[in-house]
Amino acid sequence: MLILKLVLILIWTLVGAFLFSKVIFGKDAAEWLVEQWKALNVKKVVAKPVVKATPVVQPKPIEVVKPQPKPVAVVKPTPKPVVKEEKEEEEEDAMANVQIFKKKIKARATFYESLTDAQKAEFRSYFVDEGKDKLVKELTYTLKGNNDAFFERVFNYIFAFRKVISLGLLTKLTEELLSLSEGDSDVQTILFEAAIRVAYARRKAVQFLDQAEVWSKEDVKLHQTKLNTKGKIVYSFTRLAIILEKKGQFKEALALVEESKSRNLKEKTKTGLEGRKARLLKKLAKKA
Repeated sequence: MLILKLVLILIWTLVGAFLFSKVIFGKDAAEWLVEQWKALNVKKVVAKPVVKATPVVQPKPIEVVKPQPKPVAVVKPTPKPVVKEEKEEEEEDAMANVQIFKKKIKARATFYESLTDAQKAEFRSYFVDEGKDKLVKELTYTLKGNNDAFFERVFNYIFAFRKVISLGLLTKLTEELLSLSEGDSDVQTILFEAAIRVAYARRKAVQFLDQAEVWSKEDVKLHQTKLNTKGKIVYSFTRLAIILEKKGQFKEALALVEESKSRNLKEKTKTGLEGRKARLLKKLAKKA
């Protein structure tokens, strides 16, 4: 019942409003309501087009190229031309077939005892004991035995020991063999040549070079006096000239070359005496 009353009140209210609008505004209620609706209607908001933001492109960092320093050209010093030393043949078997002694020799039984303890040990390793240091099988020294054959042949093969033998032992053997030559100049010059070959092979050691010079001078003197050699190849003349040149004694070397020429001596070197003379004259001119 209450609801019905409310509905009737609502109807009368609407009718009253309609009639009121007709009287006041001269419009029917419908028009008035429409106008009120339009007035109250919220304007549509026109959405502005969304403008996509242009992505900000970060500029690439500028790569700073550091100037590379120009490589400094390393000027290598021009190596001085290596002047190959003229030398005679140094074959290991250069004297293998040379007969050193003309007659049978009588070796001293006390040779081994005359050596120092160090020389004894060295001598045994080369010539007595069987082992890796015994380089020549034909050379065997018998302690407290007969060693004539050993001393007759030891210098035929001594060059085989050039890299290992000490100067002390080499000197002892040279002196022993020279004593066995009994003053025979022909035998002595062969022994000198063998000893000089070994000593000169170790010329980087000053004491060996000095000893090679001593023996060369002794042999040269032998050829100048007792043998008075001419027209032959004399090892000691060539070797001494080379040693003197190596030591800067150019005048002495030149004098030896001149004597060799006057004796008509020969050389096994490539340039011979004339080449040696020309080289020494140039060195003397520079030195002056």
